[in-house]
Amino acid sequence: MTTRIRQIKHSFVVIGKPVSLQSSSGSKQRYQQMVTQAAVESVASPIKAKERVKIEIDWFSEGFKNKPDIDNIVKPILDALKGTVYTDDKQVESQTIRKHNTLGVLSFWSEPLSIIEPLLDGNKDYIFIRIY
Repeated sequence: MTTRIRQIKHSFVVIGKPVSLQSSSGSKQRYQQMVTQAAVESVASPIKAKERVKIEIDWFSEGFKNKPDIDNIVKPILDALKGTVYTDDKQVESQTIRKHNTLGVLSFWSEPLSIIEPLLDGNKDYIFIRIY
């Protein structure tokens, strides 16, 4: 049996509350532009079409009352990454999404400091994206 250690290829933050798949097209489009812009600032060129991609998204918020469902925020984010982080949706092999209530205790193991920097800067809603 071979053990492979995953290495982060790219990671970046998007400040603001993620939008739901059911959001109005205008708000969804604005949020997707924010995601794409954050990716452009962190990724020199898309991962080649023959390579597989694993995506992890951590959503940080002060509580989740009146917020979109976690499963409904994934598609707009993945669509915004296409063409910037990866060439085609078919490259996405897996996706993991977690939400973290920043009003509680946060505990991390072997994470980059950049995962909490927005929180330390006073941002109340943001996502941290890792691409493997």
